[in-house]
Amino acid sequence: MTGSLGAPGGFPRIPPVGRVVRAALTHKVPIYAHWGVTHRCDLTCRMCGIWRFGNRAEELTLDQVDLLGGRLRRLGVIQVALGGGEPFVRDDLEEVIRILVGHRLNLRVLTNGVNVPRERFERCVALGVRSFSVSLDSLHPARFDYICQKEGAWEKVVHNMTIIADLLKGLRGMPTINCVVSHLNLEELPDLVRFAEAMGFAISFLPVELLDDPRGNGHPWEDRFIRYEPEMRIPHDAQSADRVADRVDRTYGTILEMKHKGAPVLNSSAYLRASRNYLKTGRFPSDGCDAGRLYFSVAPNGQFTICHRTPQQHRSILDPDFEEYFHSEAYERLRRQEVESCEGCMRACWIDTSYMFRTLEGLTEVGRLSLARRTRTPLTWDQARAWARSDDPDVVPR
Repeated sequence: MTGSLGAPGGFPRIPPVGRVVRAALTHKVPIYAHWGVTHRCDLTCRMCGIWRFGNRAEELTLDQVDLLGGRLRRLGVIQVALGGGEPFVRDDLEEVIRILVGHRLNLRVLTNGVNVPRERFERCVALGVRSFSVSLDSLHPARFDYICQKEGAWEKVVHNMTIIADLLKGLRGMPTINCVVSHLNLEELPDLVRFAEAMGFAISFLPVELLDDPRGNGHPWEDRFIRYEPEMRIPHDAQSADRVADRVDRTYGTILEMKHKGAPVLNSSAYLRASRNYLKTGRFPSDGCDAGRLYFSVAPNGQFTICHRTPQQHRSILDPDFEEYFHSEAYERLRRQEVESCEGCMRACWIDTSYMFRTLEGLTEVGRLSLARRTRTPLTWDQARAWARSDDPDVVPR
């Protein structure tokens, strides 16, 4: 492992170059894994439904986490995203982190950032975590609180962002805003980029995916994750087509221009162009998918899937012979069937990872952003709060 931050467990500063190169050349090294440490959550966001299925009893014990960490490391994983639900609802999250860092895994903690006390962030940073992703979808507090269905959510999230920025000051980390793009906030995206830069954060945009029918899309596993919220949907009907295209082109054209000038937009340019097309047409990109090869997903109970859309028909990652299974022809055959039968998605952690490793443009962009030093002095809480917008009376735009 190259480099160290001096944190417990020898937290890696620079990812293993050999595995990164091999992943770029072969697309067969699972360098990224998303583990939903829990499906419990303290918010009920309008576009997300996973909180309805939270179950403490299905979550891995610390002994099982140790088994998981060793297995991920041997498979070649470099970065593990700890998601949910909300990871911090697990009282033992710091112990989970200690175990995984001990296996020399690079961690990113995905959090809504609402009900997390400062001391828990302090403990995570002391253990070696240098990457946090915090959800923020608007600079209008009333609109963001509406999305989260939680009064005061905006102020709590932004306050915790100032804490994260302060704790990571002088360290080579990449705190990131995760922003879900919808009808509610489309015109806000350039200002959110400016806010992220002022805060010392990068920002990643994810086009919203919603159910077409309140009863679901007919895919039981996928229906757990997303909801039916018509007011968040960007319309694709014939009457709205020209107006929608103009809105999307104007916004994404600005974001791409800002990225090319050095703004901290984490998405690759290829993903931003695909997002622009998806928001205008509703069509997913057709460039191919590396699910189950470059990246995969693990449920709170250890169930392995190549991504969130596919049924749980693989073995548990905790099974004694899982590593043998993962490298078998039987696994690759089933993985290909799942990829070929999938209608697609816009999940940035999946599709954008492929873009980053399929093109020289993608590798160059993510490398440049990852290695950039962030010397900006973190904003104080009063300075950050001054970015709040109150000039738009419509929580849901007309």
